[in-house]
Amino acid sequence: MMFKYLGAALAAAVFTFGLSTAHAADKDVVDYRQNLMKSLGAHAAGLGAIAQNKVPYGDNLAHHADAIAAAADAAQLAFDQNLPGGKAGANIWENWEDFSGRFKALASSAREVAAAARSGGMAEAGPKIGGLFTCKSCHDLYKTE
Repeated sequence: MMFKYLGAALAAAVFTFGLSTAHAADKDVVDYRQNLMKSLGAHAAGLGAIAQNKVPYGDNLAHHADAIAAAADAAQLAFDQNLPGGKAGANIWENWEDFSGRFKALASSAREVAAAARSGGMAEAGPKIGGLFTCKSCHDLYKTE
């Protein structure tokens, strides 16, 4: 009889550990996504400060644009797993083509800005920078409060 209870207790412990491990993994994925989004925001802020002549780091324009492209690519992959959490709206996965397409477009625009900055500095990249500040339009659709 004691073995029956021991087996049930062991099964419950394994099940609980499995749930807590899965929950920890889910939290890690959400944390990862949030860090990617913070990275996008930080590089957009740096790029904006350069574009508005608030800081004298025009030589870093291409670096920020490259980082935005890389973060957009990584974020698209990070959201590929249908795992709601954090401030990610469940409609992300219902409208996956639109959502992932926005990251693809952001990455493509950022690469164009980086190439323009390398070849012609702010004079060439400046007119293209506005295409990188599309965060609000996506957040309005896919971010929860």
